[in-house]
Amino acid sequence: MRVLIFLLAAGFAIVVLWVALANAGQEVTLTLGAGGVARTLSMAEVIFGSVLAGVFFIGLLAVVEGITLRVENLRLKRRLHQLEEEILDLRNLAISGTGALAPGRGVGAVPASSNVLLPDDEP
Repeated sequence: MRVLIFLLAAGFAIVVLWVALANAGQEVTLTLGAGGVARTLSMAEVIFGSVLAGVFFIGLLAVVEGITLRVENLRLKRRLHQLEEEILDLRNLAISGTGALAPGRGVGAVPASSNVLLPDDEP
């Protein structure tokens, strides 16, 4: 997949370079804003400027996305740590036997203080 993306990007760069060089002698008037100053530039300068602006904008979006992913990753690591501690606490609870089991019940029995009715219990 990375090779395909690289080939597509390289192909796009070659096409943009070819179009820019083919139109290098073409002069255009560039006006920024409604009452801005008009400048005469070659078409190649306008194309390269547009490509650079696009690279800058996409780079900025990539940085924002990277920060978002890192924050989400940190949140998930904290949640994982919290769940691992909960599992450890539950294992220690089962090993230490601190919960009192109902009389006559073996492994897997519910604590005596619970309100769970088992099939052989009478209501």
